[in-house]
Amino acid sequence: MNRKKDLYIIRPIETKDAESLLSLVVKSSGGLSSLQPRLNFLKDYIKASEKSFSQKHNSDQPCKYLLGMYEGVGGKLIGCAAVKTKTGINTPFINFDILGEGDDQHLKASSRFMGSTEVGSLYLDPDYRSLGLGSYLARVRYLLMATEPWRFDDCVIAELRGICGINGSPLYDHIFKDKLEKNFIEADTEYFDRNPESLGDIVPIGKLNTCDMPINVRASLGQPNVSGRAAMRLLQSEGFIFTGTVDLFDGGPIMSVHRDTIRTIMNSKVLRANKQEKIKGGVYSIVTSGTCKNFRAIISKTKLNDDKVNISFEAFDLLKLEKNNTVRYWQTDEKNMIGFEQSNDISHRAFEHI
Repeated sequence: MNRKKDLYIIRPIETKDAESLLSLVVKSSGGLSSLQPRLNFLKDYIKASEKSFSQKHNSDQPCKYLLGMYEGVGGKLIGCAAVKTKTGINTPFINFDILGEGDDQHLKASSRFMGSTEVGSLYLDPDYRSLGLGSYLARVRYLLMATEPWRFDDCVIAELRGICGINGSPLYDHIFKDKLEKNFIEADTEYFDRNPESLGDIVPIGKLNTCDMPINVRASLGQPNVSGRAAMRLLQSEGFIFTGTVDLFDGGPIMSVHRDTIRTIMNSKVLRANKQEKIKGGVYSIVTSGTCKNFRAIISKTKLNDDKVNISFEAFDLLKLEKNNTVRYWQTDEKNMIGFEQSNDISHRAFEHI
């Protein structure tokens, strides 16, 4: 069991962190499609992220922003999370819309969320989940969006893993298994990147009546995997709602929210930062600084003082602040900060399509 630390740092993952990211991702036992446990794959992901963070905003091009959570100064990488823009612009993003009611209910292939911003690639080292850090890591992505909102699309989505596992998926097994002659895991691995040449050939055309489907298939539509229930509650607490659209293979729900109504963004404040040697009676909070290009965040004890937030000398330096600089500040309403979600922390597969 890890003890609470005084300071956690969240910043863009850099190429030098590739080996550490690999060591982290390996712990997922293959549970992350967007973070495959292959060094070259992760290096490419990091390079794309570094380019996105460094470049001027281009509204036409998809970007990937990959963040890492580190344990204290010079500490190890213990978690990661990402924001991706313009989903489906370079590769297809095809799902099923659930349309109609009763005997007229049916599924129809859809690309309705093409161009949306997606939050995902969320993973926290299992040794740190009992501290409740997963919810903080998830929220930092929203605070990243708040730094330069014009970089991120108005519609923000999150995919939750559906009812599936090593024994298959009710939806996949009913629609695709015989056609593709692959089990769910094999097909999901092959099509995770939504290869345009191959995916287009397998998507059903027209309506698929749900009343013709076995009851276990119908019951699985829009339901999160047991590992994603806590994540769904967390998304709902941010204002995300189920869209009536489900994943093409496992039927997991796609949740969406308008970017500017995300509660973490709405409840955050822009304040002046004031450094203190010791924070007496403070509470754990998230403090962020910079634009996308030089984004930094810390999770540490802070204390509000009128229009200022007092933070430690160490945190002040890590955020690369100068006197009278402003920061974005967020704290939960819960009495206990780190640790308040001990029984409901985010699963490592919560936001993953796989």
